Amino acid sequence: MRARWFVAALLALTLVATAWSGYGLEQREEPQADPELLFLPSGKLLKVVALGHGPLFADVFYLWAIQHYSSDGSVDRYSSVEHVFKNVITELDPHYIDAYWMGSMILILKAQDFDAGIRLLEQGIERNPDEWILPYLAGWESYHAGQMPEAQGYFRQAMRIDGSPAVLPRLIAGLEARQGSLLEATELLQETLDDPESDPASRAIARRQLRDLRAQADLQALERAVERFRNDNGRLPENLEELVAANYIRHLPRDPAGTIYVYDPASGRIASSVGRVLGEP
Repeated sequence: MRARWFVAALLALTLVATAWSGYGLEQREEPQADPELLFLPSGKLLKVVALGHGPLFADVFYLWAIQHYSSDGSVDRYSSVEHVFKNVITELDPHYIDAYWMGSMILILKAQDFDAGIRLLEQGIERNPDEWILPYLAGWESYHAGQMPEAQGYFRQAMRIDGSPAVLPRLIAGLEARQGSLLEATELLQETLDDPESDPASRAIARRQLRDLRAQADLQALERAVERFRNDNGRLPENLEELVAANYIRHLPRDPAGTIYVYDPASGRIASSVGRVLGEP
């Protein structure tokens, strides 16, 4: 009991000292952004003061930080967020998943500092390799920032961790397909079908997506063959069979419905009936 009171008293003194330092800084002619947090001790130092109660200190600072940063303010006001969450709270408790999560959201959405938010999540990923939620969050933030290769990397990292969402393989395959990596997307979906632990719903969705991706791959291959034929012969082929006869393709693929792809010799366009079978099991 005495130990708890002692720790609480030390924590109170630390907060008072921090606030007093901020008050003194505010009296200067050139106030700094978020001055009351400028001299907040690092989590490593506070761990020594906590005497084994680092998570308790982390809880207190976390609740205070959420309240402090919840109100609107200028971007400059959030200059201390990375220090508070990365150097203080998560140093006191390296396994404080909510702190990595919330701190990164404040950094990215309010402080408008994407790189700092990702740095905080990266720190959490390194210290908590069994928590899929952190690379999953980093993946979505990278996706929204338009950084697709990074998003795919984080999603793949999350996918390898036990308990990760079953949707991840399909999500990654979708990103691969959007970037033109149809072979990689197809292989990933095939892994879902081959995995004995995949649930029936995931297999059904993967099967439909595979048919769509294979049709896209076929269309791309045929379109490239038609373009090469035109460049070499100065005209479009009269039909797709001419591509086989001239060794531009080995054989004519069939779409997911089992029919030959439709070719328009006037425009060189190739179509598929794949859209009519996406809803089939």
